[in-house]
Amino acid sequence: MNSIRPYTGADEAALLALWAAALPLDALDTAAFRRRVLLDPNVGPESLLVAESDGQPRGFVLAIRRREPFGDLGLQPEQAWITAFGVDPAHQRQGLGRALFDAAEGQLAAAGVRRVAVAPYIPGYFVPGVDEAAYPAALAFLAGRGYEVVQRPVALDANLVTFDYGPYLERGARLAAEGLFVEPLAADWLPAFLRFAETDLPHDWLRDARDLLAHAPLETFTIARDGARVIGYCQHRGEHFGPFGVSEGYRARGVGKVLLATCLRAMRTRGLHNAWVLWTSDETAERVYGPLGFRETRRFAVLRREL
Repeated sequence: MNSIRPYTGADEAALLALWAAALPLDALDTAAFRRRVLLDPNVGPESLLVAESDGQPRGFVLAIRRREPFGDLGLQPEQAWITAFGVDPAHQRQGLGRALFDAAEGQLAAAGVRRVAVAPYIPGYFVPGVDEAAYPAALAFLAGRGYEVVQRPVALDANLVTFDYGPYLERGARLAAEGLFVEPLAADWLPAFLRFAETDLPHDWLRDARDLLAHAPLETFTIARDGARVIGYCQHRGEHFGPFGVSEGYRARGVGKVLLATCLRAMRTRGLHNAWVLWTSDETAERVYGPLGFRETRRFAVLRREL
């Protein structure tokens, strides 16, 4: 007997095992599940649905709509996101996925949602979309439900051990001769950096930077400045590299590449062996990240459907 119901606390261990079986490249541990799912203020009682068969969870779908406004995006009442879904491989092709999506999309439509995306939910997506190589059956399933691919971001990785900073020394010296300096963030520049972040960065980047500043050394950030004005930055959270940004009037002057290279060198100095970027475009991967040694490791499909 199959049924669709909301998640309960008693499901935790079984759901995490199911998640790992259905999404082997994207498994979560208990701490990450609680932090990124259960404690997300936009996740309500009906957001995480479970397909039960023979008294056991066999599938799930996490469908999120905003319950708290997010910066200048507000509540986005007509938008929702499916950030994760899966069915136990041993119980696929039994209608569980279809039943889960029927229930989730039905709830969203009843709440006034008109568009559903897989899976670029800000600020809490797990991966940008569906990994095309790892989960082709999921792509086919979504296509059959009317979801269309709207973006194809790539994930990149770089080996820091072999990273050569040499070519960027001269570029950095040229920038310094123009009065543009790239350096680790220090306490003297923290107020200026926060002003830059508030005026020049998207809200989710500002939110992430503030969170990281509260838990990590200032030197986790590399900044570019023109005199007393901060005009760019790059950050890393462990081996997670980025985001980075440069004020519009200073782009195409080589500031971004020196920022990135300096940040990578700092990561290596701190004993990190690799750096990874989860989401970028083909053009940025080739033009910006490629020269720094990054190579594509995963490709995703971002999908959207009108309800």
